[in-house]
Amino acid sequence: MKQTKSKKIKNTLKQTREKRKQQVPRVFQLKFQNLSRKDEETLNRLFLEAKWLYNHIIADIENRLNADAWKLKEVEIKTPEGFEKREIKQLSSQMRQGIVERIKRSLFSLKKAKEKGIKVGKLSFKSEIRSIPLKQYGITYKISGDKNRAKIQGIRKKFRILGLHQIPRNSELAEAQLVKKPSGYYLHVVCYLPKEEVEREIKEKQIQQPVGIDLGIKHQLTLSSGEKIEWYIPETKRLKRLQKILSRKQKGSKNYNKIKHLIRKEWEYIYNKRKDVQNKVISYLKRFSFIAIQDDSIRSWKEGYFGKQIQNTGIGGITARLRSLATLIPVFFVDRYEPTTQKCSFCGHKQKMSLSERTFKCRKCGREIDRDVNSARNILKIAIEKLKGEGKLLKTLPVDCGEVTPVEWELSHDEAGSPSF
Repeated sequence: MKQTKSKKIKNTLKQTREKRKQQVPRVFQLKFQNLSRKDEETLNRLFLEAKWLYNHIIADIENRLNADAWKLKEVEIKTPEGFEKREIKQLSSQMRQGIVERIKRSLFSLKKAKEKGIKVGKLSFKSEIRSIPLKQYGITYKISGDKNRAKIQGIRKKFRILGLHQIPRNSELAEAQLVKKPSGYYLHVVCYLPKEEVEREIKEKQIQQPVGIDLGIKHQLTLSSGEKIEWYIPETKRLKRLQKILSRKQKGSKNYNKIKHLIRKEWEYIYNKRKDVQNKVISYLKRFSFIAIQDDSIRSWKEGYFGKQIQNTGIGGITARLRSLATLIPVFFVDRYEPTTQKCSFCGHKQKMSLSERTFKCRKCGREIDRDVNSARNILKIAIEKLKGEGKLLKTLPVDCGEVTPVEWELSHDEAGSPSF
């Protein structure tokens, strides 16, 4: 009987994996609305129990992280007065399984990092858990679209949610995350859409033109077509004022926690503004039939002299989003050590340039071009030549000229970049 059941599970998982190859995942954010004080207390209790369970297992991983860890209904926590036992009431069995799996994934990541020679520590205790995994739609959570309600396992009440209109009707709902933010409670739902339909929508808006992208500090993106995209979202005056007020409060007091909550809320507002800019930039880049970008180390930029500029623009998120986009649009990452700035995009002559020189003046052909535009065109040329050499590019640009003209080509989506959803 057990063998038959395990075989059914294996077959189901195999079918699901095959089906997912023809689908594209999307995450939709739904917000809980009209919460009463009792509702907030219930949800707060849920996140509190998640923290207790997580910290209880972390305290003694060798003995407590076993096959029955998710069955714990009573945990021991540390308080200022000593150790106390607390009962797990709200967390359902599948939520507990999700938290245990999260700990296992974290340990696996630490192990892999250690094997690469990276110095790693151990898992630390959490003062707050801000997300709870909901593993299975229909069991850990349910959504009724006609009434705009969501049901969470272990809680009787159905919560009113905002944002259901975003989810397409032909999408398949999968796992979700119950998220706690300073602005309220959210449900992050993973939906799978048919890949063919998503690709068709993108192709309808596309222009048959490739583009090379150069990342920078002053102008965040410079395209090979000559366009420059610039944005800057600094910390708000309100945030600085709140931080000054917080420094005068007694740590641990009610006023201290109140101001700390307002600071978190302000950070969320800044993060949302930066995310909105990223969404608009990616939406614009989707228009191009092929994207080439240099795989620069944004982290080293941030750790250097440009930390504040990088943080206030968040251009590292652009490269991460482009890697995800590579499953739908051909995206090629040029090696970071390629001398794209020092080479003429017209004749290929190589010469040294200082950082203060903003115009590239070729000593061989005599042409002058903006430094960043020259780099973007070189990035596009290198990507085309590499793909042509590997036999992946069927129709391409004439690489002997620096200008980018419309082109028709075919390129395998899977070969163009590394999918990383």
